[in-house]
Parts: sequence; C-alpha cells; structure tokens
Amino acid sequence: MIYSARMIEVIYAALGIMVLLSIAAFFLAESGKINNFPTYVVGILFILLMLLDRSAVRHFDAHLVLGITGLLTYFSLSALWADNGGLAAMLLYFGYSVLILSFVYSVLLLQMHYQEFLRFLVWFTVLAAVVSASYSVHLHYAFPEYQPLLEDRLVALGRLHNPVISALSYGMAIVMALHLLICGTNNNDRFFSGFCIVVLLVGVTLTYTRSVWIGVSVTTLYAIALYFPGSTWRRVAAAVLFLSVVVAIMLASFGWDELVKRSTSFRPEIWGELINRTLKTNWLLGHGIIADSSVAHSSYEHGTFSFHHAHSMYVATLFYGGVIGLSGFLGFLVYLGLLLHQADGDEKRGLATMALIYAVVVMFFDGDRFLAKVDYFWIVFWLPVAITLIVDREKRV
Repeated sequence: MIYSARMIEVIYAALGIMVLLSIAAFFLAESGKINNFPTYVVGILFILLMLLDRSAVRHFDAHLVLGITGLLTYFSLSALWADNGGLAAMLLYFGYSVLILSFVYSVLLLQMHYQEFLRFLVWFTVLAAVVSASYSVHLHYAFPEYQPLLEDRLVALGRLHNPVISALSYGMAIVMALHLLICGTNNNDRFFSGFCIVVLLVGVTLTYTRSVWIGVSVTTLYAIALYFPGSTWRRVAAAVLFLSVVVAIMLASFGWDELVKRSTSFRPEIWGELINRTLKTNWLLGHGIIADSSVAHSSYEHGTFSFHHAHSMYVATLFYGGVIGLSGFLGFLVYLGLLLHQADGDEKRGLATMALIYAVVVMFFDGDRFLAKVDYFWIVFWLPVAITLIVDREKRV
C-alpha cells in the first residue's frame, strides 16, 4: 500500500513535468520527434495512473467524458468511410484520441493533486511563447534567409512553421497573459505580464494574421466587461479606446490597401467550395477525417492558387464529419459554455471563459482537424477545454 502511494506520487510528478515539456517542445523544439515524445510519455503515465489510482476517476464528470470520447470516437471512425481511409487510418486516429484525452485529463488531475498547477502551467505557457516569439523576431530581422516563405511574414520556432499557426498560438498566450495581468497579485506580476503581452503582440503583428487580432480583441472586450471597475459608461469608454488602438495598430501594420486586399484571403471561395462538395456527396457523415480538403481557386487578377485546408474549423468539421460531426462539435462547445455560465465567478472561470472565447472566434477563420497528434490546436482548443474541466470539477467539490 505504501509502495503504491509512493509510486502514485512519482507518477504525478513525472506527469506534471511531461505536460510542461510537451508545451515547451511545441513552442521551442524544431524536431517533430522531440515535440511528440513528451506527449507519448503523458499518454503512458496517464494510463498507469488510471490503473494504480482508481480514486482519480472521481474527478471526472460522466457527461463530459462521454461527450469528449464520443466526439473523438466518431471522427476516428470516419476514417473508415474516407476515400483513402481504412482500418489502419482509424486505429491511427484512435491513437491520437488517446493522446488528446490523456493530455486534457492529465491537466485536470494535476490541478486536483497540486492546487497551484494551473497557475504554474499558465505562466509556463506564456513564458515558452515569449521565448519563442523573442528569438523568432530576432531571426526574422537578423537572418532573413531563415524565413522559408517568400513573403516577409514571421515564421516562428518549434512546430510554429506557418505564420498563421504562429499567430494563433501566440494569441492564446496573449489571452493567458492578459488574465495574469488582470488578476495579478502584485505589481511585479502585472508589469511582467504586460511585458509578455507586448512581446507576443510584436510576434503576432509580424505574422500579418488578422484573425488573431479579432480573437484577442473580442476576448479583451469580454475582459473589460467582466473586470473593468466603475460604471457601464466607463466600460464602454474603455472598450472604444481599446478598439481605436487596435484599429490604429492594424492600419499602421498592414496599411489600408493591404488590409482590404487580404481581408478575406479567398476564404468565402474556399468555404463555398467545401460546403458544396459536402452537401452534394455525403452531407450526413462527411468525407472522413483523412479526406483531402484541398481547394484550387482561379481568378483573373491572382491566377491559380491551391489551398490545402478549409481555413475554418467549422467548415472543416462539416467537410470531414458531415452534419452529424458538426452538430456534435457545436453541441460540445455549447455544453462547455453552459458549464462556465453555471460556475462560480472566480479567477479560473474567467481564464477558461476568455480562452474559450478566443478559440471559438479564431476557429471561424482558421483551423483544420481538431483531432490530430500534438499541434497548435492542442494549445488553442484542447488546453481551454482542460481548464474548463477544472472549473467544472471545482464547482462540484
């Protein structure tokens, strides 16, 4: 019995280290093998913990477990009816599902075991993003040849191998830093949080990704409504001032012509093509999780372009999973929102709500598969889900 208790403590400690390493590797490690290794270890340790500590399941809500596993199972099974799918592809995506479940529920269990783990995790994520952004900006200016794109857009370290992926990941770190700024316990915390936000905003600006500005702006407006002291008119004035600053920064960064020219980046054409393709063929079940969602678009002004994914999580989910898959995904988001609405108004609820709002907004403009091995969507979506699970669990204690 003593041996088991000590073993469980060792597993918890190792699990915490590996969750943090998986986030650090995502932002900083160039090698895919290095990036993936900590997540595989998280999966193994989580399974061991479930076998040795049967009491851990008391932290799980049955409805949420069924919701998450049901959603992941459906999309894993969808590999069976994809044109280039089959049993091997289905098993691969079941493996990805296990990794996602292990990551999400490991964060929950670690917070229940170490009461300050979530705060440490948030600070760690912000700092990893700041290190990535700082060094990436340095490379951007000091070694322009490092940038793999012909455009002058920032491509960051680690798995942030695309300007949009860089911006989306930094955007979530900005949201976390904003929460730390608002809820900081002392002036040093607030000052350093503000510094982190500035560094990350520089990184986002250099990616020329407007959707992240929209996501961060909507999230900040929510934070102003929730936390800004004083009357409603003061909150409105603060919101107007904030939006004015954002518009000024975007105009200074992009210029009016560039802002208008690339305002949609052919997204309506991409979305229309994929929606039509789905509705005309397999509208109920979709094309399957591994289907090819590439779209070729031609225009007189720009020539022919090939887009490799939907540039919208919602359109992609409809394409891969049909009406059933999209309904399940939207229902899951609504359920998470209801859980947060019913929870007590503490700091964790504010953090979870801000992170989820950011995810919901940016998913309109970017995203492909929410079911995949470790990538930016673990930071943008599954980490907010894990924080929401923590809020729900503490509400039920």
